Amino acid sequence: MRYRQGWKALNRLLHEDRSFSGNERNCAFLNCRGTGFADISSASGFDFPDDSRAVTAVDWDFDGDLDLWMTARTAPRLRFLRNDLATNADWVAVKLSGNGETTNRDAVGARVQLYLKNQQVPLIRSVRAGDAFLSQSSGWLHFGLGPNASIEKLLVRWPGGTQESISGIEPGERFLVTQGVAAAKSWSPPSNRKSLTPSPPVFPDPEPSARIVLSARLSPPPVYIQSENGVSELPADRLKGPLLINLWASWCAPCISELREWTAAESRIRSKGLRIHVLHADPDNTVAARRALAKLKFPFDADITTSQTVRNLDLFQRSLLDRWLPMPVPGSFLLDRYGRVAVVYKGPVSVDQLLADIDLLDADPKLWRDHSVPFPGQWVGPPPDVDPLRVNSQFVDHNEIAEGLNYLQRHVVVAETVPGTSRKELADIHFIIGIILQERKNTEAALEALEKARVMNPQDFRILSELGSILIKLTRYEEALTHLNAALKINAGDVQLKRFLGKAHFQFANSLRNEGLISEAIANYQDALRNDTKQLDAANQLSLLLSTTSNAALRSPTEALALAGRLSKITQNKNAEYLDTLSIAHAANKNFEAAAAAAQRALQIWEQSNKPAAAAATRSRLTLYIGKQ
Repeated sequence: MRYRQGWKALNRLLHEDRSFSGNERNCAFLNCRGTGFADISSASGFDFPDDSRAVTAVDWDFDGDLDLWMTARTAPRLRFLRNDLATNADWVAVKLSGNGETTNRDAVGARVQLYLKNQQVPLIRSVRAGDAFLSQSSGWLHFGLGPNASIEKLLVRWPGGTQESISGIEPGERFLVTQGVAAAKSWSPPSNRKSLTPSPPVFPDPEPSARIVLSARLSPPPVYIQSENGVSELPADRLKGPLLINLWASWCAPCISELREWTAAESRIRSKGLRIHVLHADPDNTVAARRALAKLKFPFDADITTSQTVRNLDLFQRSLLDRWLPMPVPGSFLLDRYGRVAVVYKGPVSVDQLLADIDLLDADPKLWRDHSVPFPGQWVGPPPDVDPLRVNSQFVDHNEIAEGLNYLQRHVVVAETVPGTSRKELADIHFIIGIILQERKNTEAALEALEKARVMNPQDFRILSELGSILIKLTRYEEALTHLNAALKINAGDVQLKRFLGKAHFQFANSLRNEGLISEAIANYQDALRNDTKQLDAANQLSLLLSTTSNAALRSPTEALALAGRLSKITQNKNAEYLDTLSIAHAANKNFEAAAAAAQRALQIWEQSNKPAAAAATRSRLTLYIGKQ
């Protein structure tokens, strides 16, 4: 649990733009021929302040030495470090190709040994499928040979276990080595290569505002307003747009400037059908807020909001982006005709931008999606589906379970009014609502939500299984079995489902037995065992009915004895209840001596466990068995 919590906390820090390295500079160490390592971070120029992740090696410019590529979480995300050190040392590079039968085509796992004259210890390189964090160096195996080197031989051990000696390898060249071909083939790089020009990274100045267009629109979280009558939630019909919800504060100069611009453009704004509802985000300065609005003669709706609303809107906007940065003031949310958030504005938004976005609200989803990215490109898939569960996940992660549940319940109501919303999507939301309600012990409401989910997607295994589980707890066994058997047709091999079925049949059989419906009870005990062989109590009750029923057509002493015998053997003759049943089964088969022996063992256990009532019943039966009755 702590391990998972640690990773979850780390993930949150990364989303909030924190650094793995704590702004430490990168380090580089030089291997001093096996005697230790020297810190050459500054001298090498590798000590960038980047939050680096991986470094890979490749002779990018084909000049015989290895260059480096580096990745980082922070900008620049990718660095190319060209090796321009002048050297007279020789080198050789080989690239392996497997036969595709005993060795993969990329020769991953192959090992190359290069022997130099007058040198007994070979230089060794291996082909790897990855050698850094989410990265891989070049497939070319590069050997630095030193000055005036002479190659004696090159051996390749392929992953299949075979070894080959390769001829034709000379310093200062690149060679292709193919499995099964003894002679290497020389290779030259293409001549039309483009060179990279070095340049220092230039970072853009931070902008005071950001416009975030949602490619898939979501309902806003619960919004509360504060008045003399207390706190109330804005109903769904008040959130239908075009509507701009704005968070502001009386002490925020950009907020006041923004409200002043909107006031001056009232006629333009209203001509577009746009409503504006500003929410003062500082409940401790309500007097100053009213004064500011009065001074501006602000013509649109204005209320005092609560800290919970600010938190809700902040968690909502965090769920939309990979960067979980706080929601600033001013901050605004543009809602469409259905009450879904279409655009989030961090910082001030101009009237011209607002009105331009109003014109786009009813655009085709594909056209709208083009506006959700800040640069042109080509899409390779359809517009994304909405994901309200990501919003709920933010609420759950911040221990706002009730607000997250409220959000999903509000969202599904809105989603049902939007044309084209898939029934599967609605079913998923209702299912999660049901799970949360069940965890909060609101069983009837959970059942209602799950039933809605089933209607939306009757072939969803999860929904049917969860419905059956809840109905068992409510002792509505026939309904539970209907849903569980429907789930069984979808996934007959699910172990947990089999357990649910075994439990439902067992408890249903108990209720049928109590009503005197012995035939039906026997059938359900058998079904319980058929689905879950570990339903020992079902086997016990079935044995009792088969031993004692007065219906000759249902009575089966032989089967009863087999069941009771297996039960006692499984429990190593230590379960008094099963031993009691075994005695009854022996008696039903007219083996009174065995019946008495089983009853005697059961009686001893009852007495040792201080259960006088059970002991008395067993003692009474023991007397009958001794009398061969």
